[in-house]
Amino acid sequence: MSKLTFARLSILFLIFSFTLIPLAHADRGILPLSDVDVYGPGQRAIIAWNGERERLILSTDLYADRNSRVLEMLPLPSNPKVEKGAVESFEEVQRLMMRNLPKVMAPERGLEKGLMVVFHERIGAHDITVVEATSLEELIEFISRHAAQTGVSNTPEVREGTRLILEDYLDRGFRYWVFDLVDLTPNPNTLEPIAYEFQTPSLYFPLKISSTAKGFTNIVLYLITPSEILGEELPAPMRVARYLPNEQAIRFQVSHEDLSMIDKGISSLFNTMPLIYPPPSAAWFTAVKYEGELSELDFDLEIPPRPERCRLIEVNVNKPWCNVGEDVEISVKYTHLKPECYEVQVLHHHQIRLELFDAEGVQIRSWRWRTESDLSETVSWRPLEAGEFLVKASSWWNGETVEVEDQTKIIVHESTYSAPTPEVEPTYRVRWLLYGVLTAVACMLIGVGVTYWMLKHGLSRVLKP
Repeated sequence: MSKLTFARLSILFLIFSFTLIPLAHADRGILPLSDVDVYGPGQRAIIAWNGERERLILSTDLYADRNSRVLEMLPLPSNPKVEKGAVESFEEVQRLMMRNLPKVMAPERGLEKGLMVVFHERIGAHDITVVEATSLEELIEFISRHAAQTGVSNTPEVREGTRLILEDYLDRGFRYWVFDLVDLTPNPNTLEPIAYEFQTPSLYFPLKISSTAKGFTNIVLYLITPSEILGEELPAPMRVARYLPNEQAIRFQVSHEDLSMIDKGISSLFNTMPLIYPPPSAAWFTAVKYEGELSELDFDLEIPPRPERCRLIEVNVNKPWCNVGEDVEISVKYTHLKPECYEVQVLHHHQIRLELFDAEGVQIRSWRWRTESDLSETVSWRPLEAGEFLVKASSWWNGETVEVEDQTKIIVHESTYSAPTPEVEPTYRVRWLLYGVLTAVACMLIGVGVTYWMLKHGLSRVLKP
C-alpha cells in the first residue's frame, strides 16, 4: 500500500480515518517556469476578497488505489453560496502568470436541535452538504451519521486532537461547515472546482483543520485583493511564490478584463469596468504557498483589512501609451497627512522616490525628493525604445522604511503606431447625429426668419411715399 501523500484542505478522510485507502496526487510533467504552476501537485485555490465578501474556488487532482468514497469538511465564517466552478479559471491564472513572467442532499429530518442542514446539492462528482452547527457534540454526531448514510465505512471514535481543533473553530465563531462527498477511482482525475461565496471581514482560508493528518504537503493559493499583499502579512510558514529562475515575486496588478476571464463571479466583487483605454487596474494578484508537514499547520490564513493610511501617494502619466521619441510627463503627488490624522512631533523627513523600470524589472531612471510636508512634482521622460514600462512612486520614512506606494504603466510603441481612439457607443453616435441635424434645422429656420423680416421691412421703406 502506497504512502499517504495527498494534503487536501481539511480532509475528514485523513482526520477521522474513514477508510484505509490512500490518496495520491495526479501529477503531470511540467516546465518549471515558476514554483507554483497550477498543474503541479497539491491543493490549489483562487481566493478573491473585496474587503467584505470572498469568493473561494477550490480544485484538487486526486485518485486512490481502488474505488473509494471520501468525505471532506470545510469550516466557513458565514453561510456560503455554493456552485460549480470551472477548470478554465485555473488555466487563466496560469496564463496570467505566464503573461507577467519576467523576460530572460435534500434537507434531513430528526437532527438534534441546533444543527440545521442549510444546503445540499450534487455538483458533478461532488455531493455537497452545508450545515449550521454551534455545538461540538452535535457536529461530531452529524459527521458519524452522515458518513454512515453515504457509504463511508470504518468510522472510529473522533480523536482528542481532532476534537480540540473543531472546538477551536466553533469558539472562534465558525458556524457553517461544508461536507463534500467524493467518489474516487484508481485513474488520475481532476475534480470539478467548487466555488464558495460568503461574507467575511478578513481574507480567509482554513488550514489548521488539516493538522491532524500526517505527511508532507504543497498548498498554493492565488489571492486577488483590492490592495497589495505584503510578505509580512502572511503567517510565518507561508511565503509569496516566485518566478524561476530570477526569484521575482509573483505579484502584479490585474484589470477587470483579466478578472472576467478568470471567473465572472470574481469580477463582480470589484468595481464596474470604466469605459476608458487602457483599462485601469482593478485588483492585485499574489501567489502564496506553503510547503511542509501537515502537522505544522497550526494556523489559518487570515488577512484583515489594513487600517486607513494617513499618508497618500499617487503617480500619473499624461500618455499611458505613446510612440518612441515622444515626451511623457510623469506626475507624483504626495499627501503628508490626511485631515483626520496626526503624528508625533519627532524630527524626521520623507524621501519621495519616482522610479522607472523596463519589462525585465531593470531600473532605467529614478528621481528623488526630500520633504517634510505635501509634495507635487512633474518630470519628463522620452522613451528611446518600444516596450512596457512600470512607473513606481513611493514614500520612505527618513529614507529607510517604505510608507506608501503607487504604480502605473506606460506602453511604448514604434513611431508608426497610432494610439487607439476609445470606441464610442453607437447610442452616443446616434444622439450626437440627431443633435447636429436639429441644430442645422434650427439655424436654417432662424436664417429664413431673419431674411423674411429684412426683406419685408426693407421693401416697405422703398414703397413708402
